[in-house]
Amino acid sequence: MARCFQNVRACDLSFNVGVRSGMFTVPGDGIVHFDPIARFVRENGYRGWLVVEAEQDPALAPPRPAVARAFDHIRGVFTV
Repeated sequence: MARCFQNVRACDLSFNVGVRSGMFTVPGDGIVHFDPIARFVRENGYRGWLVVEAEQDPALAPPRPAVARAFDHIRGVFTV
């Protein structure tokens, strides 16, 4: 993932090329650690919505399994 990001930036590639290259993914598959975000949310008493968005090539990452993985990961991180 990090290498893909570096390549997209170094080659000044478009957003669409980044998506097709796999630069974006769902929570739990990428390099972002959600624990600090979850801690901030809990400590500040936030009780609203959480929206997860991931731009991916559906031919390479079928949406339903990707969303299920993201949901499971976020629920695990944000549930105390």
